Amino acid sequence: MSKNIIAAFCITCSFLLTQDSLSAQTKAPMVDRIVAVVGSQIVKESDIENAYSQYQAEGIPMTDSLRGAILEELMLRKLLVQQAEHDSIVVEDADVDNEIDRRMRQYIMMLGSEEAFTKFYGKTVEAYKIELRDPIRELILVQRMQSQIVGSVTASPQDVKDYYAAIPQDSLPLISSQVEVGQIVIVPPVNQELKEYTRLQLEDIRKQVMAGSLDFCTAAASYSDDPGSKFKCGKYENVRRGTFVPEFDAQCFKVKEGEFSEVFETEYGFHFLRVISRKGEEVTIQHILKSIPTSPQDLQNCKTRLDSIMRLIRLDSMTFCEAAAKFSNDENSKFSCGLILNPMTGTSKIDMDIIGEIDPNQDFPIIVGSLKVGAYSAPTLCYTMDGKQGYRVLWLKSRSEPHKANLKDDYQLLSDMTLQKKQDAKMREWVMSKLPYTYIRITEDYRKFSFKYPWLEYMR
Repeated sequence: MSKNIIAAFCITCSFLLTQDSLSAQTKAPMVDRIVAVVGSQIVKESDIENAYSQYQAEGIPMTDSLRGAILEELMLRKLLVQQAEHDSIVVEDADVDNEIDRRMRQYIMMLGSEEAFTKFYGKTVEAYKIELRDPIRELILVQRMQSQIVGSVTASPQDVKDYYAAIPQDSLPLISSQVEVGQIVIVPPVNQELKEYTRLQLEDIRKQVMAGSLDFCTAAASYSDDPGSKFKCGKYENVRRGTFVPEFDAQCFKVKEGEFSEVFETEYGFHFLRVISRKGEEVTIQHILKSIPTSPQDLQNCKTRLDSIMRLIRLDSMTFCEAAAKFSNDENSKFSCGLILNPMTGTSKIDMDIIGEIDPNQDFPIIVGSLKVGAYSAPTLCYTMDGKQGYRVLWLKSRSEPHKANLKDDYQLLSDMTLQKKQDAKMREWVMSKLPYTYIRITEDYRKFSFKYPWLEYMR
C-alpha cells in the first residue's frame, strides 16, 4: 500500500499516538460526559480534549471547526472498531505488548531513564503500560480494518493521467527545487596498529572501572565515543532484544546481572558493558565504546585514490555509475549509481529545503548548492552515517527549479495523490454503506458542526 495510505485518517491514528505522549502537567479536573455514540462505541468529551493536545503542542487554538473535525475523526474510528469487532478481527495480546514495548523504549531512551520517565509522566512505567492497553488495541483494530477496506486499491498509469488532467492548473501543487546527488565514498581500511592500541586502551579503562578506581559514569563521559549514552553514564534502559547489532545484543543477554563483559568488537569499534538488570527480553546496561581512529596518512591515501578514480571518469574510461559500483564504500548508494536516497520518500529526488537533514556532514548543503548540473566536487573529508571517516566526491546529476507539478518530473507524487483520492473514495463508499444500519447519537451542543459525512441524517 502507499506510504500515504488513508491520509484522511492520519489524525485518527495520531490521536492514539499523542494521547500517550501528553505532558505531565496537572490539568484542571473536568466532568466527563458522552458526546457521541456510534453503535456500541462511545466518544467522551475527554477523548476530544486529549486528541486536541496534538494541536495544542503546535500552538493551534481550538476552534469550532477543529472541534467538529476531531469529533468526526473519533466517530469514524469508532465505526471502524465496531465493524472490526463484527468481522471478528483479532488483535493478539502479543501484538499489543509489542507495540506498547516499542513506544516505551522510545520514551525511556528519549528521557534517559525509568526514573526520569516516572517524574515526567507522574506514573510508573508499569502503570502507564496498563493505561495504554485499550487505546493501543483499538488503534491496531482501526489500522487492520482500514487495510481491509482500502488495501486492494491501486492507481494505474491511466488513473494518474486522468487525475492530473482533472486538476485545474491553478490548483496544481508547487514543487520546490529538487536535486539528485551521487557520491563515491572511500573509507580507509582498519589500521591494525591503531586497532590494537584502541583495544588495549579500552582494556585498561575496563580494569579501572571493575577495580573501582574509575567510576563508570566518569569513564563514559571521558572516554566513550557513543554520543547517545556517554553523558547518561553509558546507560541504555529497558532495551529489547534485537535493538542493537548482533555482537552487542549477544553480550547483553549473555552476561549475568551485575557483571561485566569482556572487551568485544562490533562494526563501531570496541566495547565493554555491564548488565544492570534483565527482565525477559529487555535489558538495562551501561557500556563504553571506543572507535578505532583513522590515521592522517590513511585518510590521505583515500584522497589520492579518489583523485585516481575521478581521473578515469573524466577520461571517459568509466562512468560515475560504474565507478560507484566498483569502488564506493557506501553500501546504501553504490548500487544505485551512487545516488543518495531521500529517506522520507525512498526516491533520489531531494528537496533543497530539507537537504541539510539528509546527510550527517554540515558542508553537504553548501557543496551541493555550489555545483552545476553534471559537475563533480573536489574530494572532501566526510563522515559516513555510521560515523566512519573518509573522503568522497559528490556529483550533481540533476537540479529542478521550483515548478508546478507535472507528469514528467513528478509522476510519483501524482501517483500517490491519485491513490489517496481512490482510497478516500473507497472509504467514503464504505462509510455510506454502514451509516443507515448503525445506531448514531450526538449530543445536542455538538450537532452544530459541519461534518464530512451525514451523521446527523442517520441519528436515531
